[in-house]
This record gives sequence, structure tokens and C-alpha cells, in this order.
Amino acid sequence: MIKTPKIVQRPVHADVYQAAQALGLTALQAQLVASRTETVEDLEKVIYPKLKYIQHPRALKNSEQAALLIAQAIQEDGVIVLATDYDTDGVTSAWVAKTALVTHFGVPESRVVHIIGERKSGYGITDEVVDRILDIPKPIALVISADQGSSDEARIARLKASGVKVCVTDHHQMPLEGPPKSATCTVNPQQAGCEYDKTVAGCYVIFIVMSQVRQALIDAGRLSADAPSLKSLALNVALGTVADSVSLKSPNNRAIVLSGLQFINQFQSPAWQAMRQLNDNNGQPYDAEFLGFQVATRINAASRVSDVTTAFEFLTANTAPQAQVYLEQLDSDNLNRRAQQEGMLKQAKEIASGLYNDSKYSLTVRMQGNAGIQGIIASRIGEQYGLPTVAMTDLEGGLIAGSGRGIIPCIDLREAFQWMSTQHDNLFNSMGGHAGAAGCMIAAENFELFSDLFEQAVKRQLGEEAPTPIIETDGALSGSQLTPALIEELNALEPYGREWPKPLFSGKFTISEVRAVGQDKTHLSFKLLTEDKQRITAIYFNAKSNSDEPDPFIKGELIECVYQPSLNTYYGRTSLQLRLVSAQST
Repeated sequence: MIKTPKIVQRPVHADVYQAAQALGLTALQAQLVASRTETVEDLEKVIYPKLKYIQHPRALKNSEQAALLIAQAIQEDGVIVLATDYDTDGVTSAWVAKTALVTHFGVPESRVVHIIGERKSGYGITDEVVDRILDIPKPIALVISADQGSSDEARIARLKASGVKVCVTDHHQMPLEGPPKSATCTVNPQQAGCEYDKTVAGCYVIFIVMSQVRQALIDAGRLSADAPSLKSLALNVALGTVADSVSLKSPNNRAIVLSGLQFINQFQSPAWQAMRQLNDNNGQPYDAEFLGFQVATRINAASRVSDVTTAFEFLTANTAPQAQVYLEQLDSDNLNRRAQQEGMLKQAKEIASGLYNDSKYSLTVRMQGNAGIQGIIASRIGEQYGLPTVAMTDLEGGLIAGSGRGIIPCIDLREAFQWMSTQHDNLFNSMGGHAGAAGCMIAAENFELFSDLFEQAVKRQLGEEAPTPIIETDGALSGSQLTPALIEELNALEPYGREWPKPLFSGKFTISEVRAVGQDKTHLSFKLLTEDKQRITAIYFNAKSNSDEPDPFIKGELIECVYQPSLNTYYGRTSLQLRLVSAQST
């Protein structure tokens, strides 16, 4: 039986609370801030994000060297190759680089070649990517990697041996041996000696580098001193940043996401005009949650079930009708992804149920299916059991691909994989990622070894007590606070995301009405009474596993809930509604 989640209130740091109130926040807002950051340092930059607050580009090690290298390539006649990852961060990185080169720096589009890896070939600058680069019939001035390259020394060495210079821009953790020696230049905040924010996404890194290129071209007399800045590129840097689940406690990430959302909500870009036609977010401005769950899911679906170049073409479309064509394909891909995901999740749940016991530290689930979907499966299974989880699928050639999710905030998956590699030299064919999400490829015969070592690696990080699922909340609200004005108060602290979670509150309510709703009758709609006798509506999605399952709650029952406040508009009337995350009879 899965352990019942423990509901705990986030601790509030008193000095941060006082400082936040001094900066003009309400008591509730100050509490939320003080439970999400433990220091008053840079607090104003966190609360009121602005592009002017981001770290100076010169703090990003080798960014000036990279800028000079790219500026030199621009002034030559050869092809500039963009080699990027296949996820949303990689696609937006490619968009940033191409838009900067072509639109801002005047490089002919024919000189810019974009090569994006395929999920089935594995992450990074693979041999297949190198083959495609070396097959380009024109002279190559420079290869610029974005959102990848730090762990690809062997393939970069192939390019160097063929006379091709490579500028690596990346944000993933470095291998133990350091940056790739064969690269002409490596820009990555994770490398030794770099003082830049370690939490930024790949699209952010290439954005900073291209901002430096602009200055290098001005200094060289190739651009006018009053040439437009690149700040308008923030709109899709915001998308890539949110999609890559980097920290939104970081002042840099908060600034780029908020600025990007301001550009997005002007709807001047053809891609975003097309998105608004598809989903106008019920008339509300797009926020970080919308970027992650409505836009990034569609872009990622392309690489999971189809052709990721569709996503790049969507972002670079010149007209809204053109963007609409690509978006329709992305939407179709996403529906396909959902259908495949449903079958794989059913498999994974059955396997996980057989593996789980209350002394487990981790889960490693091996399935048949689309390797592009296994990251989603790892998240779902991990969240269900409250354990770090790796979902794996068999590939051709006796290999298995794996995607891991840390689930527990203090778990560092990349560090776990690094330790596992020291325990068995030939365990990984490839691996990479971040603290919270990582991927790998192993030989099929190493599956049991991998599973055992992953359990040990997680136990090393957590200690002797097996983890218990925890739901962190921001405490209780009074019934009088549950009005639409609450949403405006909470929205002032956007953007929400990893390490700056959307507020969750807890409370006890009496059920005055409950009924099953939805096509499959698996959701529950409530009318509730607060402890101070205020009436409120609530919705609990997927409260039942199927329509035949008895309703878990009855009228008159007292329940303890964890919920997110939201707005619900019905026949033109907007009211506050609670979205229940969990509910238990008291």
C-alpha cells in the first residue's frame, strides 16, 4: 500500500517576511515569499523581476570569447551550423540563435543551417549529428551548439579533425573531466571558474552569448551603435526556461520569464497569434503555467512521436496562417502522444505496483513503448509513490533508454548517475541532465545492475529512513479570503514554477453537495462550507480511478483538503473555485 502523503506547512523565514512587507507586499504575499526563499539577498529582484536586474553577461565565463568567435564567423563566407537539442529548450535555443543571426545581424538565411538531433538517436551531439554536419557541401565557418555539447568530446573531436570549429553553449552539468577539449570555446555556467547563475536554461545561455555578439559586431563597425537590442527575444527564452523546469527562484530566470510573458501577451508574433486562436486561456493573459502545460507539451510532443522540425517551423513562421498549419500538426502530435502515454502508463503502474514496498527508496520501471514518452511516465509514477523514478524502454540493438525524475527536492539525479558510473565503468553508454531530471542509455544486460545502483545512489543521498510522500502547503485561509481578489494577490508573485511553487493551501470543509462529473464521471464537483460558514465551490479532478468506483465522499462529511484557488467563469459570472489536490475524511 502506498504511503499516505504527509501534509506539512512550508516554514516561513521571519527576516524575509519582514523585508518583503517593507518592500510593499501584503501579509499573505510576504508569507509566500518568505516560505520560498531563505535569504533577503536580492529580494527586490526576486519580488519585482526586471531585465535590468539580470547578471552581467561578462560574468558568464568565455561568453566574450564566444561572441568574438561568432562575430568572426558572421564576417566570413562559410555556413554557420546550429546544433541543438530536440526538446523545447533546444528548439527555443535554435530560434534565439537563428533570429539573432538573420534578423538582427543580417546573416543571409542561406548561410544558417539548423541541425537538430533526434530523440531516437540519443541526447547531444551524436555521431549521426556529426555525419550530417560533415555532409554539408559548403565550407563551414562555425558550429554553434545550444543546450548540448558539454559531454560530447568524442564527437566534437571528429569535427575538429575535419577542420570544423565548434563553439559549445550549454547549461547541463559538466562531465568529471571538464569541458570538451576539442571545442574552440565552451560557454556553460556549470564549468569550473564560472560565477554565473547555475540555474539558467540553454536558451538563456545562447541569448546572453548573442547579446555579446551584438556588442562585438558594434565594436567591429559591422552593426550600428543604435542597432535594436535583443530583449524582444525574451518571449521564447521564457518558453524554453519554463519548459526546462529550471529554478524560478533565480532572479535571472524570473526576469527573463516575466519579460518574455509581457512580449508574448502582446501577441505580435505569428506563432503566438496562432496559439491564441487555438487556446485563449479563457481570456486570461498567458502565464508560466500556460507555457509549461499548453505550449511546451505540444512542442515536446513533436520530438516524442513525430518530427521536431515542425516545432521549429512553428516558432519561425512568418505569418499567423503559416504558424497555424504547423500548430495543427503539433496539436495532432500531442493527441497521439497522449494516446501512447495512456497505454505506457497502464504498463508502468502494474510494474511499479509489483516493485513497491514501504522500504523502497526509488523505482526503476522497464516498459515497452515509445522512449520519447518515458520522461512523462517517470514523473507520473514518481509522483504517485513519492519516490525518485527512472522509466526505461527497450531500443533496438540491445540498448535501453531511461528518463529519471528526482521527485524529492533534495535529490540530485545527475550526481546519482555520476556516482553510479564510478561503481561500474561501463554502466552507461551515455547520460546527462540536471538535479531534477536526467536521461541515460545503457546496455540491456545492465538493467538489474542499474536498478540496484540507483537504489543505492538515492539511499546515499537520503540517509537511512525511506522517503515518505510530502505535500507542502502554505497553510490555511479564512473563508473571507476566498474571493476573486485573492487570485490578483497571488498573481502578483508570478512567475510560478520549480522552486517557486504555485501556492497550495490546506483547510477543513463540510460537504454540502458532491457529484461525479466529466465524460467518464471520474471527477468530483463539490459545494463546500468553510469553518466560518462561507460557501465555496470546488473541483477534484481524477478523484476516482473509474466510473464504477463508489464516490469516496458523502454530503455532510467533514474533509481536510489541499487546494489551489482558481477562477471559474460560468454564464459570464466569475467566482473563486478550489482545485483540490488531495482530500481526506477527518
